[in-house]
Amino acid sequence: MKLFFLVGSVISTVLILIVGFQNFGSTINDFYIFFVPVDLNPSLIVFGLAFLGMLAGGFYFGFMSSLMKDEEEPGGSMEA
Repeated sequence: MKLFFLVGSVISTVLILIVGFQNFGSTINDFYIFFVPVDLNPSLIVFGLAFLGMLAGGFYFGFMSSLMKDEEEPGGSMEA
């Protein structure tokens, strides 16, 4: 599971960086996604990038929680 979360977080972060830096100097009329011009409503573009950010955050959370779960001691908790 750790590998799944790590790969998912890296891929979604790279997608955000590609879309962000590819459109760094362009106007909203010439918005590019993987070198293909897209004519969309700016609100949909912002919501799409926000969704990618939430997806990346979910993958990062899953990866970090799986790392923390593996670091627990084998004896478990000391509950009565």
